[in-house]
Amino acid sequence: MEQYNIIITPDAEDDLNEIDDYITYVLLAPSIAKEYVSSIKQKLLSLEKSPQRYRLVEDEPWYSRGVRRMNARNFAVFYSVLEEYKEVYIQNVIYQKRDLNRILMDIEQMRNDP
Repeated sequence: MEQYNIIITPDAEDDLNEIDDYITYVLLAPSIAKEYVSSIKQKLLSLEKSPQRYRLVEDEPWYSRGVRRMNARNFAVFYSVLEEYKEVYIQNVIYQKRDLNRILMDIEQMRNDP
C-alpha cells in the first residue's frame, strides 16, 4: 500500500493555531491545548494511508473539486487528494458545531477577493 504525503496548508495551520490559542488563552488550559492539537495532527497523519476512505463533501463547489471531510475530535477536517502525486492537502479544520457551509463559503469568497 502506497503512502501519501500530508501537506497542511497555511489556512489549516492557522486553524490549528486558533484552536491552540483558544484553549490556551480563553479556556486557560495550555497543557490540554497541546494534547488536543497533537491529537488532531495524529488524525491528519492517518490520511497517509487510504485517504479516499472518507466521503466527498456533497455540496458544490467542493464536491466537483474532490474535497473530502473527516472528523477529528470536535472538528471537521476538509482535505483533497492529488492521486497523481500521492499528496493529501489539509485545507481547513473547523469546529463541527458551527455553520460549516457558511464558513466554507466565506473562506471561498475571501480566496476570490483581490
